[in-house]
Amino acid sequence: MALTITCHPPLGAIHVLEPDVSHVQFVVGAPSTVSDVTIWHNCTPTSEWSELGLTKSTTPPLIDNQKGRKYFTGAISVLDGTYNLTGPFKFTVKLRDSKDASWLWIKDLDGSQDGEVVVPALHPPSSDLSSYLDGISKDIVVDERAGTNAAAETVWKLKANTPAAHGQLSGRTSYSLGKAIDCIRWFAIVRHNDAWFGPRHGREVFSLNEEAVMLSFLRRDGLHVVIIAISGVENLLTTVVSSEHGHILLSSRNDGLEPAQARVVVAIAETCEKAIAAAMRPVREFTRCHSNNIVTMDLQKAGSQNVDVAATLQSWYDGFAYCTWNGLGQYLSPSKILDALTSLDDKGVRLTTLIIDDNWQSVQLEPGKSDFYRQWSDFEANKEHFPGGLKSLITTIRSKFPYIQFIAVWHGIFGHWGGMAPDSNIGKDYAMRTFKRREGIFLGGGKMTTVEGTDAVRLYDDFYKFLSDAGVDAVKVDTQSFLDYAEHADDRLALTTAYQDAWRLASLKYFGGRAIACMAQIPQTIFYSFLRDDLPKPMVRTSDDFFPDDPSSHSWHIFCNAHNALLMQHFHLLPDWDMFQTKHQYSRFHATARCVSGGPIYITDAPGDHDLDLIGEMIAKTPDGSLVVLRTEKLGRTVEMYTGHSETTQFLQIRAEHHEAVITAVFNLYDEPLTKLVSLGYHLKSAPAKDEAGYLFRVHSSGRVLRHAATPGDTNPPIMELHLGAHDSDIITRHPIRRFKNTKVAVLGLLGKMAGAAAVVGTSYTVLPKTSEIQVEVQLRALGSLGVYVSADSRPLSRPVKATVGGGPVAEVEPSASDPFVLEFDLETLWPGGDRNAKVGSEVLVTLVIPML
Repeated sequence: MALTITCHPPLGAIHVLEPDVSHVQFVVGAPSTVSDVTIWHNCTPTSEWSELGLTKSTTPPLIDNQKGRKYFTGAISVLDGTYNLTGPFKFTVKLRDSKDASWLWIKDLDGSQDGEVVVPALHPPSSDLSSYLDGISKDIVVDERAGTNAAAETVWKLKANTPAAHGQLSGRTSYSLGKAIDCIRWFAIVRHNDAWFGPRHGREVFSLNEEAVMLSFLRRDGLHVVIIAISGVENLLTTVVSSEHGHILLSSRNDGLEPAQARVVVAIAETCEKAIAAAMRPVREFTRCHSNNIVTMDLQKAGSQNVDVAATLQSWYDGFAYCTWNGLGQYLSPSKILDALTSLDDKGVRLTTLIIDDNWQSVQLEPGKSDFYRQWSDFEANKEHFPGGLKSLITTIRSKFPYIQFIAVWHGIFGHWGGMAPDSNIGKDYAMRTFKRREGIFLGGGKMTTVEGTDAVRLYDDFYKFLSDAGVDAVKVDTQSFLDYAEHADDRLALTTAYQDAWRLASLKYFGGRAIACMAQIPQTIFYSFLRDDLPKPMVRTSDDFFPDDPSSHSWHIFCNAHNALLMQHFHLLPDWDMFQTKHQYSRFHATARCVSGGPIYITDAPGDHDLDLIGEMIAKTPDGSLVVLRTEKLGRTVEMYTGHSETTQFLQIRAEHHEAVITAVFNLYDEPLTKLVSLGYHLKSAPAKDEAGYLFRVHSSGRVLRHAATPGDTNPPIMELHLGAHDSDIITRHPIRRFKNTKVAVLGLLGKMAGAAAVVGTSYTVLPKTSEIQVEVQLRALGSLGVYVSADSRPLSRPVKATVGGGPVAEVEPSASDPFVLEFDLETLWPGGDRNAKVGSEVLVTLVIPML
């Protein structure tokens, strides 16, 4: 019996109910041949297994691309007034295709494992930390609870002594935080390798082979316990690991000359995201109080010297970019770069930013060694491939492609992959330091030479002045994990913070803070450099690279970024999910992810190898003719944080928010097609606006608008059944519907764009008293096809809508041929005067006058 069975809550995964929900609603989708479906579960007072018969639904889920399906529903009461069932319970599905047929278990049909549902307890969090962690070391001092803004959150600050370093040996210590009580799932963000963070998952027993910077435990009562270890302050590296018996161990390394306090923050809340946010508040306060005042004044002074450049940061963040790395290979030349730009220009793609990646610099390499041991030797570009120098190339680029606003160049934190050449011009001009690299890491072992930490500020000031004089106006600072590569404490002490301060100071002074930090996911860097909110946000890579030729890397790349974002969203940065290629087996997969990341988008196509349709879905044209990416206000992050990458065949859902819209990208990470029921419950606000009348869900791939009428007190979330091919993806956007008597209106943003809702800056609704018409004003960041849903007494609008764009003449717009409820406004056609009337960064104001019934 080959069947496609879908279920919500999902089989093979864990689902946590919202607090105060009185029942668990089950929905099962099946082929039309199935006649009966039941749920077997142990949600009973004695935990004995029981049967729940489902009935055929008269209100099926929202369906975009499925036919010939039946849907069965039923509910289990967990709050019935007699007893309250709390904690986890398991369930599975049984079905048959006729009254006379034998019942079949879903596990025997397709291997689906039991699903698990957690019913939250009704009590608030305890004020006693020992209720959550059993066996905390007496050497750990638990400070007073940190204040929070929510009664359902509790936060503690913990600290423990760490001895000073002695010469080359760091001070080290380890303390037990005890065991997590009543843990049923855990999720960690760990040092995936020496340069990058990554997620790890587990069940009841906490067992972790890597150092974690953040832990989250899901308890039986539905509460979440989050632990964050603070590094980068007082020369400390603090992480969390596990003992062989499942204890949580605080591990700290002190490279400083004075004893210091290792610190962690513990937070309890009803959701993982709320707990992380609650824990990060005291983390930010602590790092702010311990920032170097002299460095702070220098940084602020450098930033104030470049006010004009700082004003262009928004264009830097939003601009569409091209990077040379994968597209042009490792042997760069001016002709290759110009050919790539010409290829895009011929197709009408007007870039905002060019990133000249690795292989432009002057380097030295000992015979017989790999390119990763090349040492930086001079500020100027290498003479073999760039005989005219860097300035000549940049002058040519700006002459041929005047619309390119920013040109960034790559360099390593210590110059290049092999550090700096001691016998070079750089080695002669600055004080140098040679250190031993740790064994067992990427490029580990042996020695590396770089400029001494005390001379790093002068080096970076001289280098970035040279770049600025050459016409460069941004940098990509790579290999930042090398700051933690030194074997000995005195070398790390001399280099780690000195280099972080030096490059950021110089980037502010010469480039207004326009910078990309790469391989910078080491604890000492993210807590020291990327929590400061008094400086411009840098772009920071948040996972390992895009590897076009490694099929196994693509689903992990997106999964990893989506999980890291749960923590990284609380730092003062824009997450960079790396470049990708638009004409590639996984190009749409990556494009979808970038569009909901909230960060920059840049491509690395080979010349002539472009998917222009896909590019068009990612970007939009502004009134001044430039191309922008539509970034969401709130960063994209995973919805299901306790499900591992290979643990189950569920869709990965990445959620982002913008203005009034919720944008969710859905990914099939697997090598075969999947059909799943997707809950859209997290799309809904607990308290809708007074004039809201439900929601619209628009599916990007099909353009279909699916309606859901929310009713007061309705706790059943809208469910959508979605089919995705192998390594396929789609985007579902929720829009609130506004009601004016019998007329309903919803602004959909720019149609045909993956994150078209992110083009909307603001909306306002006014009922004109003289005509009883509805005036809708929409502010947009770009031009395109604006979509507006209008329903008149549940019927399509029969009269045209008046529209003005940018103060232009009034135009009448008819409903779309594809959907009579959706009006489409071609803003590029309606925009008055073309590019002549546009200012850089100007917004588009659209005014609609809609008849009201």
